[in-house]
Amino acid sequence: MITAPPRRRGAAPAAVLLGVALVLTACGSDADAGTRADETRSFEADNGTIEIPVDPQRIVAIGSAATYLSLGMEPVGMPRASGSELPWLSAEEKQINEAAVDTGEEVDYETVASLEPDLIVVHEPSHILPGYNEERFQSIAPTVYIEQDTANWKSQYERLADAVGELDNFEADKTEYETLAADVKDEYADLLDSTTFMVLNRWSGGTNPGETGTIFLEYPDSFCTNYAGDAGLKILPDSPPTSEEEDTGKDLSMEQLSDTVADADVLIYPLGPDGSVKPEFAPVLDSNIWKSLPQVPDGRAIGVQCRTIYTYSAKISNLESLEEALATLPEAG
Repeated sequence: MITAPPRRRGAAPAAVLLGVALVLTACGSDADAGTRADETRSFEADNGTIEIPVDPQRIVAIGSAATYLSLGMEPVGMPRASGSELPWLSAEEKQINEAAVDTGEEVDYETVASLEPDLIVVHEPSHILPGYNEERFQSIAPTVYIEQDTANWKSQYERLADAVGELDNFEADKTEYETLAADVKDEYADLLDSTTFMVLNRWSGGTNPGETGTIFLEYPDSFCTNYAGDAGLKILPDSPPTSEEEDTGKDLSMEQLSDTVADADVLIYPLGPDGSVKPEFAPVLDSNIWKSLPQVPDGRAIGVQCRTIYTYSAKISNLESLEEALATLPEAG
């Protein structure tokens, strides 16, 4: 399963192919490889109440590879990380990813069965889930679906961690995240109380590829803003449309940019894992339209890392970058 760059909710960040790349290495010791957890519990999944192992030993995980890796998992089967997500992975996570074998654009259910899982977990947006054959999955092992949802990522991520037995790692990351968010909110309390922000983005492929075309205005609780409220940021527009087609943001033409950002005190644009401007957005910074925006010469356009997977570890890296960026604003001096 390949993680696609996020777009609107209708094409949220997740696997858009039905393929699954599988790590053909066992989780745990050789002695564990042939075991099954005998004790079960009832788990409330999005596909109903499923009886799952209390201590699953052989998990096949389908969805965003980076999400599972962030929990410290080493499933017997898992997706290959996408090219856009790969630079964000740690050395250990990359090593696990390199062991993956791509099985193509359709789920190879026979390969999944050959891994003898005792649990299958599917973490995908709701529009992806119907593409899977739940009956075939359930015939192999207990299968839980947990929707990947932008606005409710925290509760869904906790449910995922619970299902795969990684609540300890989840809680550690959650504590670190909440502490950092509170620190940023306290450190810049005066600035944040009197400042409004607007977050702009651009994706490779999809609705706004290349050097021309559109820019994506992110609403609150969108791909690169869904941690910002915890840090005290006021994201505009504060009353975005609620239609399903535009619940995470909307596309703007370059010509619309000036009028759209007029009410924002500070503009945020995306940085990659190395701290440089996201390549898809770089042409915008070079445009005359961008340079003419009043926020730009005033030093009120800042770059912040934008890692889009729905995990606390991802949002921690975003918060760390935000903290550094806020310090550069003239109002922070």
